[in-house]
Amino acid sequence: MSETRPADPADPADPEGADTVQQLGEDVVLAALREVIDAHNAHNAPDAHRAQAPPGRGVPVGMPVGPGDDAAVLRLEDPRLVATTDTMSQDQDFRPGWWAYPAEAAHAVGTKAAAQNLSDLSAMGARPVALLVSLTLPPQTRLDWAVGVMSGIAAAATAPGAAGCVIAGGDLGSGDVVSVTITALGTPTGARSLLRSGARPGDQLAVCGPLGRAAAGLAVLEGEVSPARGAESLLEACLDAQRRPAPDLTAGPRALASGATAGLDVSDGLLRDADRLARASEVALVLEEQTLAEEITALGRLDAHSSRGWVLGGGEDYALLATFPGEVDLPEGFRRIGEVRRCDGAPGVFAGGTVSAGWDSLRQGAGPASRSGSQSCGK
Repeated sequence: MSETRPADPADPADPEGADTVQQLGEDVVLAALREVIDAHNAHNAPDAHRAQAPPGRGVPVGMPVGPGDDAAVLRLEDPRLVATTDTMSQDQDFRPGWWAYPAEAAHAVGTKAAAQNLSDLSAMGARPVALLVSLTLPPQTRLDWAVGVMSGIAAAATAPGAAGCVIAGGDLGSGDVVSVTITALGTPTGARSLLRSGARPGDQLAVCGPLGRAAAGLAVLEGEVSPARGAESLLEACLDAQRRPAPDLTAGPRALASGATAGLDVSDGLLRDADRLARASEVALVLEEQTLAEEITALGRLDAHSSRGWVLGGGEDYALLATFPGEVDLPEGFRRIGEVRRCDGAPGVFAGGTVSAGWDSLRQGAGPASRSGSQSCGK
């Protein structure tokens, strides 16, 4: 991997003479962000849901009052509202130096901030309808960097499964480091939501999406491993999984339609999130590690010592972990990785060996590199 120059979002000298948010002021910055938001809202809402709005406003019928007032007004087709929120902070969740150019960094940060929230909605079996975005920016952040973040958010909100999702507004503030907080709102796609608490003995455990790639990408970005030549395409896939994830936002609704009994997205590692599902459902989850052998072997091309820990304990994959009745044919894209059993004693996950415990944002350190570590996990 070639060396990259730092892409510090607060560096006013790169590019030379760039306008900063402090120089321009809140009104100018908001106007620039609104150009991205309005263009997204005008084109992402279904034709039948667009309103007759003033030029450049692009307010869909599903949002009678859009950005610009004290609060947005949404018109929902379902009285139930699914809501989630998450924050990405510089040096905690990403480092600007992970990218070669500032524009690439800004777009990717926005994409990931939106993707992790949209993944949570999908994991509930919901369809996203609106995002609220709060940006905290250092005073010397370049305007084009701030606009790039919003462009990345808009790009993520046009992925398959996010059709009709608008950006309803948010907040703009100043701080020491870049921070992006998104609240995502959605509506259920079925009569029930996909919860963690419905798994039953006899169910099969399945996952949709790659495992371990984001952790492998993080290890490379933090200089923990130096991948050998010959695995360039795998390396790029792992870097993308960490820097600009693209979760399958149709996975949750498809799982729910196929009779899934429980589910959640894998954001803190397979073992940690599977344990959450097991405890919520009061069952035992037994991982069939042979079904994960192909992924472990593939990532072993980057680092054979770490690949098993990446797959079982690496976080930020945003794959969907779900349980289905044993007799159900798994929907397309899902693969079986274990089964649900009645628990004798405390609920939990059964998998042998020494593996990572997954990411705990409060117990572990204050930066991306601290997301590694291992503990013993016995049967």
